[in-house]
Amino acid sequence: MFELSQPTALRVLTVSELTAQIRVIVEDCFDSIAVVGEVSNAKAYPSGHWYFSLKDKEATLPAVCFKNANQNIKFNLEDGLMVVAKGKLSVYPPRGAYQMVVTSLEPVGIGDWQLAFEQLKTKLGEEGLLAPERKRPIPSLPRRIGVVTSIAGAALRDILTALKRRNPNVQVLIASTKVQGEGSTEEIAQAIYDLQNFDDIDVIIVARGGGSIEDLWSFNSEAVARAVASSRIPVISGIGHETDFTICDLVADLRAPTPTAAAELVSKGRLELLEKWTSLNYKLGSSMEQRLIVTRHALHKLHPRNALARHEECLRKLAMDVKNKKEHLSRLMTGHLSESKHIWQRNHEKLQALNAKNILGRGFSILQKTDGTIIRQISDVSIGESIIASVSNGKIRLKVESYEDGN
Repeated sequence: MFELSQPTALRVLTVSELTAQIRVIVEDCFDSIAVVGEVSNAKAYPSGHWYFSLKDKEATLPAVCFKNANQNIKFNLEDGLMVVAKGKLSVYPPRGAYQMVVTSLEPVGIGDWQLAFEQLKTKLGEEGLLAPERKRPIPSLPRRIGVVTSIAGAALRDILTALKRRNPNVQVLIASTKVQGEGSTEEIAQAIYDLQNFDDIDVIIVARGGGSIEDLWSFNSEAVARAVASSRIPVISGIGHETDFTICDLVADLRAPTPTAAAELVSKGRLELLEKWTSLNYKLGSSMEQRLIVTRHALHKLHPRNALARHEECLRKLAMDVKNKKEHLSRLMTGHLSESKHIWQRNHEKLQALNAKNILGRGFSILQKTDGTIIRQISDVSIGESIIASVSNGKIRLKVESYEDGN
């Protein structure tokens, strides 16, 4: 790319002269380059300049990104981050070293906007600003609401319309700010801080209509996030459309999908109270009406004519009950008598069957000694002894002449 002339006599150069010649050659040959590498030794100085190195497995390239260039870079430089750096090579004479002067940086594999979002989200999360337990409840019946948004934007019109429809008595204090572009981040943060000076504000709505990630980027800034986190007044974030999500949403006490939804959420308590009042009013009316019905019925029962009629009815029921029980008792007694008669008849027949006279009528007789002792076996009598035989119609005197053993 260049040729060095071969002098006939070797010229002696100072270090500065040689370095200046090398600088001219390097900066002319490498005035527009793009280099991919891993960031290491990254450091941001108070001056606003970034110093770091780009490295791969075999080499390291010192680099610097000055403040006027890195102000347009959304993400923070971190060690280990793979980036594509664009810029030029330069030589730094005091150290006699070359370095890359970076004018822009792009992360590899992820957009710079998304990377910046994730970096800030991680940072705030580590500080506990995104923790659910630090979220404060939104007042159910706010009397005065602070709104941080553009006075000329559609978001403010949507908020005021929703509040007028749902809670027309609430007061609104508007802190008008830019919601995108240069200076908007500082204005939004300052508006939130300014509203802290009003003791009668119950809740703050930070709002903006929809837009691209670039349009909404002011609400992804650390300044706005810290203003929301430090607010002594509960904050509702209503940024963009339902699918949009910002750092402001994460830090706020409550996230609403749209500005209109933010207004509806802040006036929700009034509607709930109105619905509860309506329900209680209905229950009270129903309870009073039921109580009147019961009381009217009780008074009706206390009327003498009605009382006499009730007693007559009671006596009639008692008389009917007595009649029914009497009939039941009569049926029970009839049944018991019939059953007892049947049992008596059956037992009488059994006794008749066992009666001695009936047995004698069938041809049997009873043998007795003269003293009335019944003769049951041969050994009970002696030869020549007189005995008596009882038959069905009388007695016969007999004399034992002989007997035979039945065995």
